Amino acid sequence: MGNDQLDLVAQSDLLEKKDALLNEIRRSTNIFKAMADPVRQDILMMFMPAKRMNVAQVVEQSHLSRPAISHHLKILKEAGILSSAKVKTEVYYSLTFGDSVIQQLKTIVHAAESIINDPAKVLE
Repeated sequence: MGNDQLDLVAQSDLLEKKDALLNEIRRSTNIFKAMADPVRQDILMMFMPAKRMNVAQVVEQSHLSRPAISHHLKILKEAGILSSAKVKTEVYYSLTFGDSVIQQLKTIVHAAESIINDPAKVLE
């Protein structure tokens, strides 16, 4: 292969890496949206280190209403950041940052690093 063909292969590889990164970012949008809200960030801090709380306990530590807290907890749960377990009549939430959430974030970082460290990027 000549240099021009190598350049095309390298550029094609770089484009594939960029597409893969973009797909991972889009797949993780719900995580980023959930964590972007300052109220939800404050709620997450309430669960550290490794606390388990029901809605009433979260409301006690917040200035928000019970419905507002429930709404934020639902978003965090749907993003896989919190999990819930029903105990008798109460639902308890806990910080899980499940393996899938952590793996998604690691995949994004790894994909970004592979682009940053790709020698083909200098060809652009």
